[in-house]
Amino acid sequence: MSERNYDEARKAKMDEMLLVMPGVKGSKAFGYPAYKINGKVFAFVGSKGVAIKLPAERVKSLLDGQVMKPFEVAEGNVWREWLSIQRERFEEYEQDAGLFEESVEFLLS
Repeated sequence: MSERNYDEARKAKMDEMLLVMPGVKGSKAFGYPAYKINGKVFAFVGSKGVAIKLPAERVKSLLDGQVMKPFEVAEGNVWREWLSIQRERFEEYEQDAGLFEESVEFLLS
């Protein structure tokens, strides 16, 4: 699969935040940089931001239409257990550290 378009600074921030978590490994998902726990993808850096896997109800509770958006793989095709976090500056993802921890816990449960 060919390499996808993503922000290298965003990926570097995710590497810094996520690869220090116990058991987390870097990988690829759909040609994008991804992060796995026990072989399961819980987050990846996409072209518009970072997508993380959470329970569907939790995703719904976080949606704000600005930064926290439904993860749409194609127009009208939404993955309900995935949240797209679209921050303008890569440094701002630090405030989402708790959500990444929730994602890991969700996949480990």
